[in-house]
Order: sequence, then C-alpha cells, then structure tokens
Amino acid sequence: MILPARRRLAPVRVCVWRGGSASLPDVKLRRLLFALSVLGLSLPGRAAPAKSTNVPPADAFALRPLEWIPQFPAPRLLPAWFPRDVPVRSVEHLAFAGPRLWLAVRPRAETNLAAGSGRLWAFSPEVNRLEAFPGAITNETVTGLVGQGGQIWLAVDGGVATIDATALTIRGFGQPQGLVATNFVGLELLDGGLATLSRNGGLFTLSATATNFSRATGPVPAPNRTAAEPWNIFAASKHWVLAGAGTNLVLRNTLGPQWLPGAAELDRGSPRLSPPRVQCAEGDGEGGFWIGTDAGLHWLDSDTGQMENRFAPLPLKVPGGMGVKAAPGFQLTAAAYRQAQDRVMNGVRERMRDRARRARAVSEGRSLANWVQPTSRLPGPVTALLRDQTWLWVACADFNGPQRSRILLYHRPSRRWVGWFPLGLPVRSLAADSRNLWVGMEDAAGGGVPVLVAVDKLPLISQPQGRWTRETISPEELGQRLAALGAKERAVYAFFAGDPAKVVELLAPDGTPAPGADAESLFLLAFAHDSLGLNQPDRMDGFLSRLRSAYPDSLFTELTAQVRPRLAAPAPPPAEEPKEPETAEAVMERRDLNGDGKLNAVELRLWLGAEAPVAPADSNGDGVWDRTELAAWLAQRKP
Repeated sequence: MILPARRRLAPVRVCVWRGGSASLPDVKLRRLLFALSVLGLSLPGRAAPAKSTNVPPADAFALRPLEWIPQFPAPRLLPAWFPRDVPVRSVEHLAFAGPRLWLAVRPRAETNLAAGSGRLWAFSPEVNRLEAFPGAITNETVTGLVGQGGQIWLAVDGGVATIDATALTIRGFGQPQGLVATNFVGLELLDGGLATLSRNGGLFTLSATATNFSRATGPVPAPNRTAAEPWNIFAASKHWVLAGAGTNLVLRNTLGPQWLPGAAELDRGSPRLSPPRVQCAEGDGEGGFWIGTDAGLHWLDSDTGQMENRFAPLPLKVPGGMGVKAAPGFQLTAAAYRQAQDRVMNGVRERMRDRARRARAVSEGRSLANWVQPTSRLPGPVTALLRDQTWLWVACADFNGPQRSRILLYHRPSRRWVGWFPLGLPVRSLAADSRNLWVGMEDAAGGGVPVLVAVDKLPLISQPQGRWTRETISPEELGQRLAALGAKERAVYAFFAGDPAKVVELLAPDGTPAPGADAESLFLLAFAHDSLGLNQPDRMDGFLSRLRSAYPDSLFTELTAQVRPRLAAPAPPPAEEPKEPETAEAVMERRDLNGDGKLNAVELRLWLGAEAPVAPADSNGDGVWDRTELAAWLAQRKP
C-alpha cells in the first residue's frame, strides 16, 4: 500500500492579532494555529478548547522533605566573570598553585569536550582577572589538575604536563618518560610522589626523586564488564589509590601487587533497588577515602575494607505544574495541559512500580532498608567533595530541583554537620584557600549566570560547636519531625514505608474517609488494602468505587482505570456425602479380574498401586488374599 505524500505547509509568518473587525485569512489562520499547537501554544486572547481544564496538575505524594541540618546565614558570594566573548558551560576542575587558581573550563562553543575535561584557564586574585592560559598548552584537553607547591600538574591529551606557576614554563611527560598510555583520568599526590590513571586502568607513579614514570605491575582492572564505561574517577590517599566507573569501584596500595574490589560495600544498607553510581572521591590523607555517589556519602577505610554509608532519602513527591514556560501573551493549549497531566501520572506509576519491585525483592530474600525512613542527614546525591584540613565540603543535589545544589560543611574528627547554604546550579568542582571556598558549577541552560564563585568561608567554619548537629538521627527526633507534618503527608510516608494500617488510621479512622476527602487520599486508602498492603479486596473495591464516583476526571481515577473490581469468589463445591465402608464382597467383585475368588499380586497392584505388598494380609502365606484375609485388612484400614 502506497500512502499519499503529505502536503508541505507554506512558511508561516507570525503576525500580531490586535482584534477588531480585521482578521487573518482563514487558511493562514489555520496554518498559524497548527504551528502554534505543535509548540503547545495558542494565540493571545483565544480561549483554550472546551476539553481543556486550564488547571495544572497538583503535586502528587507531596511529602515535604525533612530538614536535618541547620542552614547558614546567607554567606558572602563573589562571582568571577569570564569574558563575554567566551561563554563557559562549566568549570570541571580547580586547583591552587603559586599565586593563581587554575581551572579546567568547558567553553560552550566547544561541544566535543566531554564532562570532566576542559581547557586550561587561570585566575589571578591580585588583578581579579580570568584568562585562558597562553602558550602551547592552550588547546590541550585537560582531564585533571593538582597543585604541588609552586607547580601545577595537568593530565592532558597524550600524557602529563607540569607548569611552573611563577615562571609559567612548561615541562611535558609522554612515552619517552614512561607514560605508554595517552588518555588519563586525573592526577593525585601520593606520599613522596605523584600518581595518574589511564581510562583503561593503567596506573603510573612518579617518585619525588625520579624523572620518569613507572607503571604498576599486576593485572589491569576491567572498568565494567556489563557496560562500556571507562574509569572516570581517580583519588589518592597516602599510599592508596582508588578508581571508579559507574557502579564499579576498586582500590590498590601502590606498594601492593593487585587491585581490590570495593563496590559491594557501597550497597550495604542501601534503600535503593539499583547499586550506587560513583560520582566523585576524595582522599582523607590517612589512607581512607570519602566517596560521593548518587545514593549518598561513603567513607572507606582502605586498610580494613570497612565502609561507612550515609544514604540520602529517595524522593517521593511527583512535581505538578505545567513543566514548561509560555512566552508572555501566549496561552497554553489543551495539549500542553494534557502533557503535564501525563507527566504526573507517569511519576505516580513509577512510584507504585518501585513499591511493587521492593516488595518482590524482599520476598526473594534481598535485604533492603526502608526507602522513606531517613538514615542520614544528607539532602541528596553527592556531586563534589573537598577535604580542607579538618573540614569536608560536600556538594549535594537539592531535593527542591535538579538544577539546584547545596554546599554542606562536615567536621571530620567529631563526625558532625555544621551547616549548609544553597546555590542555583549543579556543582562540578571545589577548591579552597585560607580565605575562600571556590565553587565551579555547570550552566547547561546558558542562563548567563556565573559558573565560578568564591564563598567567604571564615564565618562558616567559625560557627560555635554548640550549633553543630550530630550525624545520626534518633527515633525521638524522627518522631517529632513526622508529628509536625499534616495527616495526609504522614499517610504518604506510612504508605511507602509499608505501614498500610497507619494510612487507614490517618485517613479513615472510623472506617470511612472524612467528607470531602480528595482523590489522592482515596487512592492511598484503596491501595493500602491491595495484596501488598492489608490484602482486603472488598475494602479496596469500595474505596475505588468512591474515587471513581466522586472524582471521575481526576488523574488518580484515570490511573485506576485498568484496576478491575474483584470478582465474587466462586461458590464452594457441595460437600460430598460420606461413603459407606467397602465390604470384602464388593471389592472382590470389582478387583478379582480372573474370577478365582482371590486377589493375586497383579490385581492388588492394579488396585492399590505399583508398590502394594501382598504380605500385610496374607496370613497363610500362599501369595494371594482370599475373602477372609481381605475382610480382615479392610477392617484394619484407616478411613
């Protein structure tokens, strides 16, 4: 079958419709309306189609995230601006050396640069100026920076380079200096030397007295056997090095012969169904490592292999609203409202699927932590880490939005949180001097905001210890925070925490929901009685019927369209009347196949089964049962 070719629309010229008697020609108007509908818009002043409710969907499962760490007073932020003619997407790496702050910058125009790599720039505080580093290394791709006294070391295409931070002279290291690999993840300082890792797992070290790199012996670790992810995380601590790629994590003592696995410990006690993905790592200077993942913050003791896991809570709320912005003067169409409703419905479906997946995993014997009960004070996944003497700066994604971040301050010796402050962009890198914390961020949308800021850290690290917060959350503290929530929020918490009886207690204490209960409350009550909850199908059907009758146009009603009422259970079969006990004459008549008045071994096996013995009733030992022996056996047989 050949389909007819589609007609091409003529170019549409957008005009301003000022009303009055004049109107656009009918054909042009239809074309304009079609072009705008593709964008989810309509002409200003025109009413949306009749099917549109013009009401954006509300948040679903709107459980407010609990705040566990006090917020700092607004810190002093000093932006560092890049030249207008060189818009920058992100600052990937930061390091101090000499009088300058060195940066690996990803310009917006260079779309081939991957995350984690950039061009070399430098910031001179005395003149407050950011500029690209001049010279032969300007166009090199930088994948790692580390400062050592008056030198800045760089991992670049083809090898490693070092720059004298004062004289700005460059020295390169390549294959003649022992670096047989060309694509490096980063550089890290070791006790008395330097280490670098190739994306394929080759480890190279340079001692303080050597002029060439030496390659570590032993088998090279495979980055990931299930996905083609090269190593992209590298950190060092004393004599230990750590490498990460996706969900994989390995570590090694540079004096030892092999790499050791460490990913399994990252998942211990996790509330997530999928294993954590490594996003950053920082050595503690004593042989241990702080590791940031999309699940939280972890500390690894390299000598013992023990891991301390701090998991961030999983988000429950499905954001409502339109999810798009309309230009001034335009009205969103019914299609845009429908797309927003579908987005919220898909979010609700995903939460319910996770609930079912967790129940299935637990039934299969997997140990999973409660996915809504907080076990740490982290607000979200960790994206960057920096050890600053006794402090640890932790950059986290904010639960209020994917493009927002929080910078947390943690005191390592006392294991206490000091406070946090917000930032409006995702954080990619951190560095600190004696006065400021420098934060490199990513502006994916191109909003023209600064991606490098300096934060005055002295007021932050000077907070009195009495205001610091202990790391663990006591049951009493959790109970107080939950008690401050509304009944519906507590019901959402109980529903996903696996406490369906609490849902009923909060939303229908006398067995029926309160008058005017909204659609989401009826939805929660219904599924609190499903097979994963209280397993009361009749009660579930009753709440579903009430939901469908009271809110026929609700997205929660549409979500339950495929949930059919439970069919009435089939009537049990009538009880069989008790049978009269069999007599020897009746059995002999049916089972005596050869008509000799006796049951031989073959006839007994055809009656009682292949293993039926003759001996139990054969009193005279002739190998068969006569009527007298059969009657005696039937009298002793259990009914």
